[in-house]
Formats: sequence, structure tokens, C-alpha cells
Amino acid sequence: MRTGVAVAVAGLCLTGAAFAGKLNKTSEAEIEKMLGIVAPSGERIGAIRYGELPAGGVFSFTFEGNRTLEYYVNAICDDDCTDLNLAVLDSASVEIDVDNADDAAPSLNVQADLHRSPVDAPIPAPRLMTIEVRMIACQAASCAYGISITAMD
Repeated sequence: MRTGVAVAVAGLCLTGAAFAGKLNKTSEAEIEKMLGIVAPSGERIGAIRYGELPAGGVFSFTFEGNRTLEYYVNAICDDDCTDLNLAVLDSASVEIDVDNADDAAPSLNVQADLHRSPVDAPIPAPRLMTIEVRMIACQAASCAYGISITAMD
């Protein structure tokens, strides 16, 4: 999966997707298009979250998932951003997964921690997680980003 993401991001860099600057409808559309390329097919959970962060800034939000599902978390940031990281923490603030590679398109895979037979009826099994967006390097006052969550059964 990560190899496919790296190839897709490398291809995007070659095409020169230029949406640096403040977050606006045009930059949101570019981010959405790029997330559509790197995010896996599956059920998108909620809307894409957009924001801006300065270098060193962190944005976190809670997400209530289901322990029986696998999730992918993908993010993309603008051309002024050279390093964006993601982390998913459990309810005890322990990192479940982290992408701290030096790139602008982090990707996480959160595995199910409660397994069931595919023939069993789905059971509600809440799993509270915190997702952190960490802007490591931004060459402007702030950089725009977008983040999507996809569920896989």
C-alpha cells in the first residue's frame, strides 16, 4: 500500500499541483482530488477535514471507530509543506500507528483489534481514537492540509 502511495505522490509532484497559500475552495478541490488518488476505495467516514497549520503546529480530533473495522487515514498538504506527519492514538494516548516519514502525504493503517467471522452480524464495538496532524516543515506562515478516513470491512 505505501509503495502505491509513494508512486502516486511522486506522480503528483511531477505534475506540479500548485495550491500553495491560504486554504480556499480551489485549494480544497486540489487536496480532495489528490486524496482521491492516494486514499483506498472503501467507505469514506465523514467529510474531508481541511485546515492550516504553521511549522511545529498540531491539530488533533477524536474519532469514534468500530473495533471490528480496519481504517486508513490519509493526508495531503500544500506545496509550501515539505513534511506532514500523522498519528493515531488510542483512548489511553498510546500510538496505534504513526507516519513520520519526510513527505507531504502521510498514510496510516489502523487494524481491527476485535475480530469476528464474516458470517456474523456486525456488532457495535466503539473504539475511541485521537488523530493528530503534525506539521513538521512548512515554508510559509502556514500550510494547508486535508485529511480523510476510510473504513474497510
